[in-house]
Amino acid sequence: MLENVKITRKLPLVIISFALLSSISTGMMSYKFAAEQLILSAESKLVALLDSRKESLLQYFDTVKRDLFIHARSPQTRDAVIEISEAWADLGRSQQSTLQSLYITDNPFDVGQKEALLNAEDGSAYSQAHKKYHPFFRNLAAEHGYFDIFLVDKTGNILYTVKKEDDFATNLLNGKWKDTHLARAFTMVNKNPSVGNAYLTDFERYEPSFNQPEAFFATPIHKNGEEYIGVLIFEMPIKYINSVMQISAGMGETGETILIGPDELMRSNSRFLDGESILEASVHTESAVKALSGVSGVQFEQDYRGMEVLSAFAPFDFMSLHWAIIAEIERDEILSPLRVFVSALAFSVLAGTVVIFIVGYFLASDIAKPIAAMSSMMNRIANNELDINISVSERKDEVGHMAKALEVFKSNAIEKDKLQKELTYMAHHDMLTGLPTRQLITDRLQTMTKSYSKEHFPFAVMFADLDNFKTVNDTLGHHIGDEVLKAAARIFQEALRDGDFVARIGGDEFVLLFTNLREAEEAMEIAEKLVVSIETGLKLVSSTIPVTLSLGVAVCPDDAEDTTSLIRHADEAMYRAKQKSKNCCSR
Repeated sequence: MLENVKITRKLPLVIISFALLSSISTGMMSYKFAAEQLILSAESKLVALLDSRKESLLQYFDTVKRDLFIHARSPQTRDAVIEISEAWADLGRSQQSTLQSLYITDNPFDVGQKEALLNAEDGSAYSQAHKKYHPFFRNLAAEHGYFDIFLVDKTGNILYTVKKEDDFATNLLNGKWKDTHLARAFTMVNKNPSVGNAYLTDFERYEPSFNQPEAFFATPIHKNGEEYIGVLIFEMPIKYINSVMQISAGMGETGETILIGPDELMRSNSRFLDGESILEASVHTESAVKALSGVSGVQFEQDYRGMEVLSAFAPFDFMSLHWAIIAEIERDEILSPLRVFVSALAFSVLAGTVVIFIVGYFLASDIAKPIAAMSSMMNRIANNELDINISVSERKDEVGHMAKALEVFKSNAIEKDKLQKELTYMAHHDMLTGLPTRQLITDRLQTMTKSYSKEHFPFAVMFADLDNFKTVNDTLGHHIGDEVLKAAARIFQEALRDGDFVARIGGDEFVLLFTNLREAEEAMEIAEKLVVSIETGLKLVSSTIPVTLSLGVAVCPDDAEDTTSLIRHADEAMYRAKQKSKNCCSR
């Protein structure tokens, strides 16, 4: 081979040829490997972002559902329906015209602010009931982010709304709005008003609410847990869902997450379309079709804009909602680091035989090792090992770009984990006082009752209700009411010992759990001290209106040994304390 070529030329030629071949082969393999790793990294990142958005939305809907059930079963809601229904009947047959005139037409507040009117001052029983219950429901809607709250009787009359829009005082079975999804939510619950039943509509434009996309969540209201008396409906705006889907952290310049309904219309805005795309922009892609049919996956395809993207997709199902959720990023952005890599490789081949041979050898090692290390790190991050150190030296070439991209991926994974923990904390803690919610104390109490035996020390469940709290809210304002609740929470927390627990379960109601009592009578001693502490401590917050404590006590095992009976016993004891004189405790 090359017998007629001098060795002085042949050897360099052979070395150069093999060096070039090696460089080209190494370059091709490195390109393929890097592209595969970038795509794998993008797939893992998209799936993680998709799961994070999906979990956030499921937690949101589940929180609203629990909130709906809690308030549908509360004495406040039940009494409101009963009293407002009686006042409604007193108005005769002109309820709609009378109430819309009082609370909409003659309402002195501007459109969108009609809820500010507390009492129409017409002397009717309806206005008295409205004055009594409107602050509670208005505060509930404001605190929980609901656009409106409806109380509807069994015959479809909208007895009460917070917002006082055009649907107020109309009938959902034969009135102007009988063909809306609000009427559909009422009808579905009205057909089966059993305890625990609920119905959630999809988002549709609702004309009375400025034609904005709204959903309605409905559940029946019962008197004494048996007699069906009406329906509680929450009107849910789409802004929270849209805000979750619009988070762009970790999505790069071309990535986004979107929700799609069964009609193939968006349920969240696109970051790349001008104007409103909710219920306007159509998405008929292969990913959307698969997700709507219940299939999850990751694939390359053309998106709704005609761009080639890597798309991660999955179904999103909650009660009657059947949506598709998609996270995607353009292919060009995923593979953009490879362009710099190819340029550097071509330059090294043209630099000369000797330089190629020497540099090629070191370059292959210099590239392969960091990529392999980053591949290992990607897999560890994909397995949620977020405490690893990305030990790649600072570089200015494409490997450095990949390392920085991996740092961003790690930061996004850490942010996702942090967000999930924050959402879990928010779902189980009251935002005003920082105390645990009903679910946490119920779980704690169920654990204690299941493991309790006669050899254990007794423990006590206390149901606390602040006296005169509504008067403080109505007279001094909700900001003072909030300070009263926070001060009461601090007093309760200061009274806790190791193993004790306190939670806010709604409004001005708290549940306390005191463990390891020497004897049952010790519970009443603690309760009496709490009554005194609240009366003394809250004078500093509400000096003009005394806020005291009515406290019901139940002791395990003397009064009951299961969770439901203990809470019911404590609740009944609290009501006895209120009926007795307030500012006291009862067992």
